[in-house]
Amino acid sequence: MYEGFDVNPDGSFNMWFGYMNRNYEEALDLPVGAANAFEPGGDRGQPTHFTPRRHKDVFSVPVPKDFGDQKLTWRIVAHGQTQQVVATLKPVWQIDRLRTTRGGNSEKISSNLPPTVTVQASGQTLTAPASTTLTLAATDDVLPKRRGEPVGMTVMWAKYRGPGAVQFSAPNARLENGKASTAASFSEPGDYILQAVVDDGSGESAGNFGYHCCWTNTQVKITVKGAGARTNLQSAVSNQQAPTFAKDIAPIFQAKCQTCHHQGTSAPMSLVTYEEARPWARSIQQRVANRDMPPWHLDKTVGIRHYKNDRSLSDDQIATIVRWVDAGAPQGNPADMPTPLTFAPDANWFIGEPDLKVTTPNDFVMYARGPDWWIDQFADVTLDEDRWIKAMEIKPSNPKIVHHVVIYVIEPDAPEGTPETGVQLHEYAVGKYGDIFGDNTGRLLKKGTRLRYDMHYFAIGSEQHNKTTMAFKFYPKGVVPKYQVRSQALRNIPNDELEVPPNTVVRTDGYFRLPRNARIDAFQPHMHMRGRGMTLEAINPVNNTTEILSSVDHFDFNWHI
Repeated sequence: MYEGFDVNPDGSFNMWFGYMNRNYEEALDLPVGAANAFEPGGDRGQPTHFTPRRHKDVFSVPVPKDFGDQKLTWRIVAHGQTQQVVATLKPVWQIDRLRTTRGGNSEKISSNLPPTVTVQASGQTLTAPASTTLTLAATDDVLPKRRGEPVGMTVMWAKYRGPGAVQFSAPNARLENGKASTAASFSEPGDYILQAVVDDGSGESAGNFGYHCCWTNTQVKITVKGAGARTNLQSAVSNQQAPTFAKDIAPIFQAKCQTCHHQGTSAPMSLVTYEEARPWARSIQQRVANRDMPPWHLDKTVGIRHYKNDRSLSDDQIATIVRWVDAGAPQGNPADMPTPLTFAPDANWFIGEPDLKVTTPNDFVMYARGPDWWIDQFADVTLDEDRWIKAMEIKPSNPKIVHHVVIYVIEPDAPEGTPETGVQLHEYAVGKYGDIFGDNTGRLLKKGTRLRYDMHYFAIGSEQHNKTTMAFKFYPKGVVPKYQVRSQALRNIPNDELEVPPNTVVRTDGYFRLPRNARIDAFQPHMHMRGRGMTLEAINPVNNTTEILSSVDHFDFNWHI
């Protein structure tokens, strides 16, 4: 990808390039040559190692001030497919570095500046099998800030060029007191270039690809000497005792993963036994290091930070899993295995045995192939009197084809102005269980209510069937809880249509004025493929201050938790 150009003080130009590796797990190595070349020039300093997903402003190609209307073409060939990008100095491509203020004050030029970074290696000329310790130091302008505190800098390490594999002991890390270190191990002799991307929390790692600030790329060259034969990467790993599945990994999986990853669930693999987990070791390492798994999409630096059901991994747990895989994913002593967990059948209700279940009456048939299908289904509630809800849960009979369900209540005596389609009652999405209300808190379900099931189905390659059940647990008859629960959508109606140009992030705001004191029990973003993040803020009308309550900063359409 061509990112644009900036201008040097002497009038020459830097033409900036990045890339998008569409794979989620596979990194590609494309040596300079027929499969990775510039025209003109061939080798222009481009990377030969391409890590998964999008990476912006990875390298620049300097060109003279009289470059004029000439073009640079970068062409790569991978898996039989050719991709190329053409770069020019047309004015539309100019990057105004002075006014790139992401995370700062948009009214002040250069109010947020990228970090200044240095890297030192304990050894730059090594003998295979080899490893070196990389020590990084960085200073920053302490922007951006959240709740008055700097977000803090992070570093991502990757091989940029080199003939073999490079393993980092800490490929992703947060800088402490402006410093971070990692051990780099090399699988075979040769000349390597390693790259560190230091981000202040507003740029590359934050996913703000429409901006060119604020992160810094720093490279270091390492030469590994040897006879040319491949070496075992494991022998270059630190001599510290490697974690084993039985003693170190299985307890982590039990605490954070196995609730979903056991036999009989919709998860793609079970992680209960070593035999089940071992074939997925590399994939597990990649997903864990990228914090894709376990799914926990909250920004843990703002708002409410501690949850009883926090399924995310700590930095130490991530490091342990990474080291386990780097060491060859050893099983260890089976006697060290923790006592196996027992799991309730998927058919059991999270809220306990319901007092009432309301199921869509008709069998829904989803075609084998085709676009997603949104459809309304209906069911009547059978009650002999109004009842207060203590807990509720939605369960599709075939969760493999259901992305989400939003259920609305259509009440027989709804107030004037209530939408004919009803008001929201509850939602199901992948990863979400039921709602159990707090003590003395509930929601009224009226006699004669009809439920509207707003269904979102997707095809999986074969014809599928589904019915959806809404389950309720009630307070005892005659008990009226003190506090009433309501669901409230925050949207910028009628102005919530968005135009999102390519490679940009667009923001929209929605508001709701609380008519009285209230407690917020849950915040659930609902977006689709283009959704990136959503933040819930409280605005104090007395002093016009804003406080972040919760922020989902890396939303994933496949999860709504």
